[in-house]
Amino acid sequence: MRLSTRLLSLLGGERSHDVEAVERLLAGAIDDATRRWPGVTADPEAYAAWIAARLPAGTEPVEAALAQLRLAELFLACACAGGSAPAIAAFDAEFIARDRRTSDDEKQLVRQKLFLAHGDTPPRIVRYGGRGELGRWVRTVAARVVIDGARPAREEPTDDDLLDALSVDPGHTPELAQLKQDARKIVQAALNGAIAGLPARDRMLLLQYHLDGVGVVELGRLYDVAPSTISRNLARIRGVLLAQVRRSLMSHHKLWGDELERLLEFAQSQLSVNGAIDRT
Repeated sequence: MRLSTRLLSLLGGERSHDVEAVERLLAGAIDDATRRWPGVTADPEAYAAWIAARLPAGTEPVEAALAQLRLAELFLACACAGGSAPAIAAFDAEFIARDRRTSDDEKQLVRQKLFLAHGDTPPRIVRYGGRGELGRWVRTVAARVVIDGARPAREEPTDDDLLDALSVDPGHTPELAQLKQDARKIVQAALNGAIAGLPARDRMLLLQYHLDGVGVVELGRLYDVAPSTISRNLARIRGVLLAQVRRSLMSHHKLWGDELERLLEFAQSQLSVNGAIDRT
């Protein structure tokens, strides 16, 4: 059975498609993968199912959605998830072993997280969705390992933790208590939507900086950029959050004019991620 036939059968035939274009994309991806990583193979049925599970949702033709994915890198990830020793060796050589930002012990932890299941939790390699570079995705996994090793044991922070930290202080002054409590509810709702709309990379950066306490110098090392770039990115994300809060207050709460500006001024003065979000 051709790969395109198997993939389209898994998708249920609900989306428009050009069978030959789909076949060319899949076959080309396998050719690219085998040239890039000689000796690496993956079960065709498993690869088709792997791609089907990661295909971007939408109404566009299947071949257009496939073009958004890094199909060759998904082939390697699929082979690794299947336990292929040549695939894991090739993956390790390109994305883990030569990373100068992690120690040998950290590299070993990255390998364990990526390729070993933990109880009912599958190996982390299955989380790679193919929408970004595989190397950059692996660096994010490695960054988590470095951060976890540099702080006391605690539950891994989540988006909910970030939302809790992005809070409006209800205050202790009696005359402001009710106002702040009301504002807290309104702004928290707006922040919830704003955080949900952030790209995963931006949410991760906020988590690392504000909740994990990793400084801009260390984050620059992890992401291989200058500390000033990290600072600019953090400022940009804060600005995005506040802009989204403004839009939410205007569209969902029908606030405008002086009323909107007073609430925004209050929100800006009180918003904090462990006291670190300031006016931007």
